[in-house]
Amino acid sequence: MTRIINFLQFRWIAVALSLIMVVVFGAGTIIKDGLNMGVDFVGGVKIIGKFEQGVDEKKIREVLEEFNPTVQQIGADVKNEYIISTKLTSGKETSEKDSEKIKSILAARLQNVEILSEENVGPAIGDFLRKSAIKLFVVALTLMALYLAFRFEFKYSIGAMGALVHDIGITMLFCGMTGIEFNIPVVAALLTIFGYSVNDTIVVFDRIRENVQMKTKQSSIDIINTSISQSISRTMLTSLTTLFAVLALYLLGGEGLNDFAQVLLFGIFIGTYSSMYVASPLLLVWEKAVAGRS
Repeated sequence: MTRIINFLQFRWIAVALSLIMVVVFGAGTIIKDGLNMGVDFVGGVKIIGKFEQGVDEKKIREVLEEFNPTVQQIGADVKNEYIISTKLTSGKETSEKDSEKIKSILAARLQNVEILSEENVGPAIGDFLRKSAIKLFVVALTLMALYLAFRFEFKYSIGAMGALVHDIGITMLFCGMTGIEFNIPVVAALLTIFGYSVNDTIVVFDRIRENVQMKTKQSSIDIINTSISQSISRTMLTSLTTLFAVLALYLLGGEGLNDFAQVLLFGIFIGTYSSMYVASPLLLVWEKAVAGRS
């Protein structure tokens, strides 16, 4: 027999925790002048170069100081390969101008530089990608809300969408506070969290609906606590197996995947937490306010 845990007795502590995260992460994001928008969204240059031994990240930053570059080493140390990313400094002009200037500076001040790859994103393309990402989130949220309202009831849609906005909002503030570059891979991570969070919430809500249909004399709080307790093992197993996979990606995937994996790691935590302490309490608030159930 499933042991019933009174999860909702901690709901006000959970509210306080969420507010603390919003305030702390939001303040950190403001201090850092907002999200660290990547080259994908503001335009710029991304170059992968192979350098001779003795050249390190600090030296490359000093040489390209006027561009304020982001420099990351990739691969084995002996290869001495680095990703150099810079945002546009040429105003409305194309990123090719910055790219040529960067390559000429590297060739002049550092010896035996081999450019392995080069990517240029103009301001128009960056603006298009940024607007497309916003539209994608709006469409995804709308379709998910409609699906949940059709699949369950409107009150379940309110709880699930509230938890989803909570998860995505706090994760974005986390990115802003930690300085994670907001680029296409990070958007992909957010969309993954989107699906993960909703899936976890639906499992709990499906069990709540089954228990409600049993016509017991339990209160709404008891039904929700029972439903979460019945699905907690599934939730924890899913979270742990996903966590192990993403942790391996973070440790073994290299610098190019670190930001993506870091956002996912945080998203797994916040998504699991919200299915129990955000979505379910929102459902309870709706029932008390509209349906008059206690």
